[in-house]
Amino acid sequence: MKDKNVKNKLEILTPQGLENSDKPQKMRFNKRTSCIRCGKCCSESSPSLMKADMSLFVSGVLSHENTYTIRDGERVRSKGDGNIYESFVELVKIKDKDRTSVCVFYKDNEGCSIYENRPFQCRAYKCWAPENLMSGLEEKALKRSDIFGSIDLLMEVIKKHEEKCSYKKLSDAFDRLAEGREDAVEDIMDMLQYDTYIRPFLEEKFNVPSTAMDLILGRPLADTINEFGFKVEKDGDEYILLPLKPIKEGEEEK
Repeated sequence: MKDKNVKNKLEILTPQGLENSDKPQKMRFNKRTSCIRCGKCCSESSPSLMKADMSLFVSGVLSHENTYTIRDGERVRSKGDGNIYESFVELVKIKDKDRTSVCVFYKDNEGCSIYENRPFQCRAYKCWAPENLMSGLEEKALKRSDIFGSIDLLMEVIKKHEEKCSYKKLSDAFDRLAEGREDAVEDIMDMLQYDTYIRPFLEEKFNVPSTAMDLILGRPLADTINEFGFKVEKDGDEYILLPLKPIKEGEEEK
């Protein structure tokens, strides 16, 4: 009776990797070697664009409405592990859906809406072997100069903006603030004001669409400054720099 029960259990477990014997066998897995369009990579992060993707701007698949710039040295919080990373190179990326890590072109139950014209990184990415995705990124990455290089006015604006409020200057200012140097606050405020007022100036003076600002100038400092542990509040025409309160376990970031 006892032997019969054992045999029955082994037969039931056979589909899970056991054979009809008295000893367990190793589990057998088939390693995936092609995309099955499960959408996992599309839901975890939008792609960074490569120089090879410039044709997608020319054809109208991509535009200022669905892309933005992460500037060199910008601090970016990963939606995957919650850690903060510093970008070592300028990147042009496809936007995420609001408050998510899901690519704007990904649709539930439908998949990628531009799959036939998906960016180079999406084509090259292999979720079963992702090790080489970042290889040669500095040389291959699409930059604002590739998109706007022929528009002297915009390139001059971008250059001036980087001179006035680069992330290196912002990081140095916060380092000085941590040392208790009062002049750091003034420098940070100057950068915030310049970054804030150049955007409507471009819109009003040169008819640059407001939806293009995050691509031309990167995301507003008033938003990204959170990753330095501070937030900005506006009181009339004045800005107030306040330290962020630590987020307690179970609370959501506001």
